[in-house]
Amino acid sequence: MSRSQLLKDLVGGNTSIENILLRLKIILNDLENEMIMGWVNGELAGYKEKGTVPKYRILKGSPIGTFIVNQRFKYTDSQVPLESLLSREEIDSIITLDVLDSIATLQTILDGENRDRYAKQISTALCHSISVNDLQIAGMNVMIPSNQLDGIVSHVKSKLVEVILELEKQFVKLDDLDIRLQIDENSSKKEQVIYNIEQIIYEGSIEIGDKNKLQRSKLGKWFGGKE
Repeated sequence: MSRSQLLKDLVGGNTSIENILLRLKIILNDLENEMIMGWVNGELAGYKEKGTVPKYRILKGSPIGTFIVNQRFKYTDSQVPLESLLSREEIDSIITLDVLDSIATLQTILDGENRDRYAKQISTALCHSISVNDLQIAGMNVMIPSNQLDGIVSHVKSKLVEVILELEKQFVKLDDLDIRLQIDENSSKKEQVIYNIEQIIYEGSIEIGDKNKLQRSKLGKWFGGKE
C-alpha cells in the first residue's frame, strides 16, 4: 500500500507539525467527533483551561526561588525545600503544570535561547501563605526542563503518525483531504475509526486532567478548589 504524502511529510520532517495538524483537521472534521477535534484544536491553538489537556501535557517541575532560612540565610535561584512546609500531595499540586501552549509555541520556545527558562510562576500571596518563621519564601517559580517540553513535541508527532496510519487503513486518497463520501458509503466504519483514534490520542484513557485533587487541601482556594 502506498503511503500518503501527509505521512511522508510528517516522518520526513518536510513541514511543521502545525501544518500537518491543519491538513489533518480537514480530514478529521468529517468524523464529526468533538473529542478528537478538541485535541486537534488544542494542539493548534493551545488549550483553553487547566484540566482539559491530555496526560502527556501534565508535567512536574522543580520549585526554584528566593527564600530566607531562620531569618538569617538568604538563598537565591535555589530549590525551595517545600517538604518542610507541605504534604506530598500539596507539593505535587504546586509543582504540577498543565502545559496549555500550542505545539507551534512550544516549538518556538525550544528553538530559542530561553528553552530552559519555561516556568510556572507561583503568586506572592501563595508564597507568603505557606511560609513560616524558619522558612520564608520571597518568590518562587516551578521550572520545567526543556527535555520535558521536547517530550510533548515527540508525543504529538508519534500520535500523528499513529492517527494517519489508522486513517490509511480505513480510507484511500487521504491527500484529497476529504473522506466524507467514503464514510457515507460505509457508516459503520466511522464509529470504529473514531474509537481507535480516541484510544491513540488519550492512550487508552478518556480521563484528562484532575480538577478534584485539591478539593480538601488547605491550598485548594489557590487553585479553584473548596476549603
